[in-house]
Amino acid sequence: MLQLDNKDILGCILRSTINVIGRRTSESYANIFISKALKDLSEKYRFFKFIEIRGTQYSETVETVNIDPGLNNVETKEIGKATNDLMIEITKTLGKGAGFYFIREIKETLPFDYELAIKKIGIDLDLIQLQFVTETKEKFKFKIGNFDILTYSFKALFHILDREFDKDVAILTLTDLVVRLRTQYPVLGKVEINDIRSIQGVDPVSIDKDVNAEDSSKVGETIQKCFQELNKYFNEKSDISLVNELKDYLNSDYLFKLEEIGVNLDILQLSQVLVFKNVLKALVDIINETTTQSYAILLVNNVLRKFEDRYEYLEKVKIDGSSYSESIDAIIVPQELNSIRSSELGRGIRKIIEDIINSLGEEAGSEFVKKFKKRVGKAYLLRIEEIGVNLHLIELKQNLRW
Repeated sequence: MLQLDNKDILGCILRSTINVIGRRTSESYANIFISKALKDLSEKYRFFKFIEIRGTQYSETVETVNIDPGLNNVETKEIGKATNDLMIEITKTLGKGAGFYFIREIKETLPFDYELAIKKIGIDLDLIQLQFVTETKEKFKFKIGNFDILTYSFKALFHILDREFDKDVAILTLTDLVVRLRTQYPVLGKVEINDIRSIQGVDPVSIDKDVNAEDSSKVGETIQKCFQELNKYFNEKSDISLVNELKDYLNSDYLFKLEEIGVNLDILQLSQVLVFKNVLKALVDIINETTTQSYAILLVNNVLRKFEDRYEYLEKVKIDGSSYSESIDAIIVPQELNSIRSSELGRGIRKIIEDIINSLGEEAGSEFVKKFKKRVGKAYLLRIEEIGVNLHLIELKQNLRW
């Protein structure tokens, strides 16, 4: 495991927090917000003066979080206590605007080594998340049921499709979506898309009120999957962002309710470059558990070279072993990767994972998928699934093979 100092740990947490807040608002707002939170607590924790938050909107070479090495002289227990207080202060100030799983999102963007390190110095993000959820539920008593959120979500999708394309596309696309996913997601058995072109006086979407008896988490999984599928459609057919359109259409109560039942809109906006970098990092780190880091990097680089003729976008992808320990920036993925079809990236990732598992043999390969899921984190898992990487199927194939 990497030896992480105070500067590394706090810097990583602050960057992740800025990233999550920035996705909800803007990077400049996130920078100002975090700067103020640090200033508000600087009387209690004077070492926060070592931290400076800078805007990168004018220069990509500027580090967002600049920390003086003097922070490393502070007791780690104090860093842990201060960081806990900082995160609590941030969530309280953001309030409802933080979103239901704000802290969890931050945790899921942290590299695995950092997640372990912060626990050791007393930063308990899980506890902060639990406290935040409990307090928020008390403040905002939801009267929005499964019927309401499902109706509102599908009406939003219909409205956005109709506005961007036309009613024909909206009706046909949603009908196909519901029918296609109904077996896997039984909640969709309660959903009917009406052909309002031929039936007068009906809403475009009908929901059976019996859906209120369903487990809300199942409703959340269903809505998440529908959003993911439609997001792929928009990426291929339109220049607009489905996520931004949904956020504009849905009011804050419904957005908050969606997050409460497990729907995460922001993961749909994780760039393909960032997803691929985290996939490669997870692969290297898992292999590194049983061998040297240099060998792990060599193995992954060799697999990339093996498939670059089949997937041209892999030609410029590589891992720089000399700086790998420092940051994910050592994984070089050109920005052009964001412009390729997501399904094509998914096929490449699937091949890479399968080839690595096969090369490791039965003993090391049998638990590989489970380790990969843990390493890469839930947010990236959902995004990987969206682009067509079925880890469950990969696992089944390997089990049958061995």
